[in-house]
Amino acid sequence: MLRGINNPDVTEHLARVFPAYEAEEEDLVAGLHKNTTGYMFAIVLLEDHRVIGVIGLHGIKWPNRTATTGTAIWSTDDQGRGYGTEAKMLLLDFAFNALDLLMIQSLVRASNGRSLRYADKCGYKEVGRIPQWLRCQDGDGRDDEVILIVSQERWRPLWLDYKAKRDANKM
Repeated sequence: MLRGINNPDVTEHLARVFPAYEAEEEDLVAGLHKNTTGYMFAIVLLEDHRVIGVIGLHGIKWPNRTATTGTAIWSTDDQGRGYGTEAKMLLLDFAFNALDLLMIQSLVRASNGRSLRYADKCGYKEVGRIPQWLRCQDGDGRDDEVILIVSQERWRPLWLDYKAKRDANKM
């Protein structure tokens, strides 16, 4: 996790400024069982059991049945191969079907076209944008933060299609 989260190609799209340290990551993992407003999962490839990233539900507001998602795939070699879409669809299955949440938010840097495209595949729609909200990693310039939302109602037909295609490919 430490190597992945400190990869500059990854952190440019995350809300991190400083490098993560081993003790910080150990505390995070050790405290996961106490968290009542979030879940974090490893993204693991079935063929070789390699952990390629993390995905989570954060800031669950149980009275409103809402949450925010975040995803990081650590290596550029593993990006753009559909793993993020698969992980997000499975996370949304958990959020909507197991937890019965109603809406999920994602915040994406406007220049992160890959995240915007895969969020669209998972049913997210842009509902707002905060201009110049984010500082660029290199310190030069600013970027908009895009606010995306997917509802259980909007996602459900996409999930049924996704499951049907996935099940057909297993045959």
